[in-house]
Amino acid sequence: MTALDSTPQESTLCLDYVADVGRCVRAPLGDKQYELIVVERGTVQIDVEGHLACLAAADATLVAPNRFYRAVSGIAPVLWIARFNACEVDIALPLDGARVHRLDAQRHAAVCAVLRLLLATAADQSAYRRLVRRLHFTAVVASIFESTSVRELVPAGSNALVRNALEIIDRRYAEYIGPAEIARELGRHPAYLTNLVREATGKSLGTWLIERRLGAARVLLSKTNDSVGDIAAAVGYADVSHFARYFTRRYGTPPARWRRRRSM
Repeated sequence: MTALDSTPQESTLCLDYVADVGRCVRAPLGDKQYELIVVERGTVQIDVEGHLACLAAADATLVAPNRFYRAVSGIAPVLWIARFNACEVDIALPLDGARVHRLDAQRHAAVCAVLRLLLATAADQSAYRRLVRRLHFTAVVASIFESTSVRELVPAGSNALVRNALEIIDRRYAEYIGPAEIARELGRHPAYLTNLVREATGKSLGTWLIERRLGAARVLLSKTNDSVGDIAAAVGYADVSHFARYFTRRYGTPPARWRRRRSM
């Protein structure tokens, strides 16, 4: 593991290039420590305190402070693992890390290239180089969180049907579908599937779908100039008023006002 000093005062960023699943058994993170995992190639399944994530090439996840995780299995995985304190990046970080971000091919290649550069320049501890590394690492984290393809980690006890249902939400949330269409794809009754998902995860199938759509909508509101109506349609809402009502209920403010506040 190579320490990268990202501030003139003190380094907390450690970057590791891992090709051995056995090395992905980590000590519990501290009160301010995060760990970023980016899969360059192969696959790996990790368990974050009883929640599973199946990560493939171009997937990334952030493990939040005071968490423990371990690799359960993998197929020829090659991973980038960065452990760092929140002060190492110039953006706000979530307090939970129960999400997997799917990067498009261009973003994934850029992220891996920057991480490779950070590792290659670790020996240069000049104040200028530390500042540059901090800016580059902030860009990496920000790029990952800008991805609109996000899925939740699944409780370890969940059966394959629940995992398949959540994968369908991640794949089809932008379509005009509801629990009935998801259940139909899996050959199950909607009420049965909804109850199964609620028992396994604590949230209904409909709630998972709404949260996935609203999360994608927030990214589009932040990163594009598209109208609220266009964004509603892009995340699976045919009726913009329906979308605005869910958004306001979830975030406490209408989408247009939320966007204005973000830009101030």
